[in-house]
Amino acid sequence: MTRLEPYYSPIDPILYPIFAFLFVVVGLAFLASFIVAQITNQKSQRNLYRELTMALVASITLGLGGFFVFLASGIYV
Repeated sequence: MTRLEPYYSPIDPILYPIFAFLFVVVGLAFLASFIVAQITNQKSQRNLYRELTMALVASITLGLGGFFVFLASGIYV
């Protein structure tokens, strides 16, 4: 039989709460800027590329933040 080696995470588990906090804060900042841009700009002043970029970055960072929140709390997904 072959010997199985344990899997080690590429990121140290001690860093999970730090990554969770950073990703959530950055995601909320982009979400806030997206909402402010939607409220303050007129429809004629809006830029689809900028809106999609802000929404995409907010979505990705909040998703990663949620993932690291799960990992930090011991829910390994």
